Amino acid sequence: MAKKTAGKKVRDILFGVLSFFLSLFLFMLSLGVVGEISLFNKSFWIDQMNSTNYFVDKCDEMTNRLVILGYASGLSKDFCEKIVDPIMITTDTETYLDDFFEGGTGRVDTTAFKQKFISELESYIKEKNAKVDQSNVDYLVKNAESRYKDCVKIPLLTQIAGYFHAVKKYLPYITAGLALLSAVIVLVLTFGNRWRHRIFKYLYFATAADCLALTTVAAYVSINGGLRNINLQSRSLYQMVVLFANNVNIMLWVVAAFFLVSAFLFFFLYRSFYLRLTSD
Repeated sequence: MAKKTAGKKVRDILFGVLSFFLSLFLFMLSLGVVGEISLFNKSFWIDQMNSTNYFVDKCDEMTNRLVILGYASGLSKDFCEKIVDPIMITTDTETYLDDFFEGGTGRVDTTAFKQKFISELESYIKEKNAKVDQSNVDYLVKNAESRYKDCVKIPLLTQIAGYFHAVKKYLPYITAGLALLSAVIVLVLTFGNRWRHRIFKYLYFATAADCLALTTVAAYVSINGGLRNINLQSRSLYQMVVLFANNVNIMLWVVAAFFLVSAFLFFFLYRSFYLRLTSD
């Protein structure tokens, strides 16, 4: 076999570097696409909530909060169980997520809750023929409203709101830029190589490296049990977060499998064209 000239060695190094950057861009692009489909997609959040009976469990949690408040205020358990229902929780949670994903602070609309609470409270006072001070009623309503807001809000989103909105704003541009850079590198590899087998060789290197990187991330998450060890007081939130993480990890496995198949395909094409060339 003839020795490679200095120019060919430099070309091979250059294309090797381009193949490395292609794998890096594909890896970042994969994470960006998965993020847009899951973390930065309100519909995905709602789907996870529905899959874990999140709204029913949240209703039970809010009722328990009202029961505790009621014991301190002389209200019966029956009264507290009439205030909230899964439909109210669902509507206000969706409104909260709408506001948050549109760049707001995640405002909780308590209109329906307050109307229901005040209506039931007035009926309760009338039924018991009790005499109460209006300031105490106002304090009770305000306290119940505060607990309802805390129940509907998702603490994790509140804590990362600044970073979340910043990433969500620029992520579409970042993914588009990564896709464009990847396409440019593929074109350079395609038109910069005279022989087809070399094109497929570098594409094989890039997709195989990307598959390895994604598999490493997905395997690490799987080995550590996803977010099962996360410490959350809310049972409904815990179940939703665990399912959320598991489904995102499944997406990573699917993308890794896609690049694995792509790598095998490019390797097959590389070997086919290489053997065809050497046999001529």
